[in-house]
Amino acid sequence: MLSLIIDRVGNVNIFNVLEDHLPVEESHIQSTLDDDLIFEYLGEVERLVHVSQSVLSNPNQILNADILQDLKVLGETFYQQFFPLSIIEKLKNTTKHSIHFNIDPALALVPWELLHDGTSFLSDKFRIGKTIRGGLHRPTHQENRKIKMLIIADPTEDLPHAQKEGEVLFSVLSQKVPTHLLELEFIGGKQVTKLKLLSLIKDKHIIHYSGHLHFSDDSLENGWLLSDGKVLKAREIKSTGIDTDLVFSNSCMSAKSAGKKLNTNVMNQYAGAFLTAGIKTFVGTNWEILDNERTIDFTVRFYTFLFSDKSVGESLFLSKEFARRNYHANDLTWANYALYGNPDFSLFVKERKIFHSAKILNPTTVLEFYPTPIAVAYSKFINTSKSKSIDKNNLLSLARLFEAISQVVGMMVFSDHAAHAMNKSIPNNPDDAVSLRKWWELVYGCVWDFQKLKISSILEMALPVLHEQKETIFKIVGWMESWERDEIKEEEIESYQIILQFFLENMLLEFSELERVSILLVSENHNPHFYFKGIKPAYLYPSSPGSKDKLQEQLSNQKGNLVLVHESRKIVIPFPTYFKERKETGDLELVFNGLTPFVLGAKQS
Repeated sequence: MLSLIIDRVGNVNIFNVLEDHLPVEESHIQSTLDDDLIFEYLGEVERLVHVSQSVLSNPNQILNADILQDLKVLGETFYQQFFPLSIIEKLKNTTKHSIHFNIDPALALVPWELLHDGTSFLSDKFRIGKTIRGGLHRPTHQENRKIKMLIIADPTEDLPHAQKEGEVLFSVLSQKVPTHLLELEFIGGKQVTKLKLLSLIKDKHIIHYSGHLHFSDDSLENGWLLSDGKVLKAREIKSTGIDTDLVFSNSCMSAKSAGKKLNTNVMNQYAGAFLTAGIKTFVGTNWEILDNERTIDFTVRFYTFLFSDKSVGESLFLSKEFARRNYHANDLTWANYALYGNPDFSLFVKERKIFHSAKILNPTTVLEFYPTPIAVAYSKFINTSKSKSIDKNNLLSLARLFEAISQVVGMMVFSDHAAHAMNKSIPNNPDDAVSLRKWWELVYGCVWDFQKLKISSILEMALPVLHEQKETIFKIVGWMESWERDEIKEEEIESYQIILQFFLENMLLEFSELERVSILLVSENHNPHFYFKGIKPAYLYPSSPGSKDKLQEQLSNQKGNLVLVHESRKIVIPFPTYFKERKETGDLELVFNGLTPFVLGAKQS
């Protein structure tokens, strides 16, 4: 880790550099920068934030705004003015992944993540944390332990998205983290009293707060705003002897100074007050957050990475990376979050994998390399979600995606089962069509046969994933059954959409073997075969180097038939479903007649 210690005396910045806690030759280097330039930079960033929020809140307005480019120009200009040339060279050439800014209180408001080195924003290159001089950061000495987490949502009962965020986070973590690894508590609304909170937070490793904050010129009077105007203050939290690893405060300006003076001290920092109270790391926002599903999505992704044995800094880095790549170009959610504390701080001393998905799903991979039914369904969801509206159409597109995953994965398992002559009836025509629940029960019956008989499967890596995803899959099946009965309330749609999208993207990432197992229609002559791969299926030759002859030999026995091909393992098996030609385009498409189609609200009373 690279540590930058920055003092400020008048308008002079004094830099010292540590690498892995050891001094390097760059020491006592100085730059001169007047306060007015810092104020102007902060003001321009704030202006761009307002533009971003206006664009996102009013998607129909016509506004030619390239917020990212403006932010880049500002960040690069300030970067060149603030850092001496030797520090710029150090940041350019370092091989370290993390930077810890240990800064003078006078520089507390500078958003280091948004500075730009001419190639990238610092937050695109480094895992960034900052300590304002005077903040306390203690290392953890505990071995692996059961993590205790408290979620506090909307204590004032006037922030519906805060309540929803807490509920979604609780639901996702309850589903994805085993109870022997995580003890989860949720409290919200007016039941959040000072006395109850003080008793609940004492032994928690993680506290997630979503609600209003109270600011004061006296930092220890800063705190969480509760009902009836009451405030749980930093001094009261400190008095509990709290030894919490992480506080994530998703609220208005939670990492920002209460005052406007540049020479404010650390005790005017909300985050600093909590760190001084005994909390090791603090994630907060630089400005007021927008109440929308992207804030909730960002939060869920952060904890997904955190429980994948990532450090706090890396979890925030990966969440920002996802937001930059997948949210609207003018959406600055990624830029809003700041980490106070050591970016390499981890909740886990020893390696322990809780989530299996520590990577980010690349949508392009799904759209180009996954089987066509899944790729098309995912493409339709992406296009539907671009409207940013929250309605049943978005939920229906996600349901269709799950239906496509069910069809493709299920039929692959059935085909593999049949190829081993295990004589289980495969539902593949309208007369034998089964419900989604019965379909998955049959799938898991086949999976159990493979495990029981210790038979190798064409889906070698996918079968363990199916076992791990079983609880989630049947949870989704239960939701879809209730939606068919029209048992979904308007106010629940957004929560379902966020959770279901998270589950399905995680599922697609876990089923990465789908990239390597192809569905194809074998040519009856020497022409290319037709591959049902990606959103644009096409005629192709087998692509695996060195395996063409062996594959061709197997494929020659399947002329005119649909097959599954695992090219890297050189396996070909029949795929006993159907295809048809679309009249309007002439394209071929797969038909799954064994699964009863899902219809939203089909059984209304």
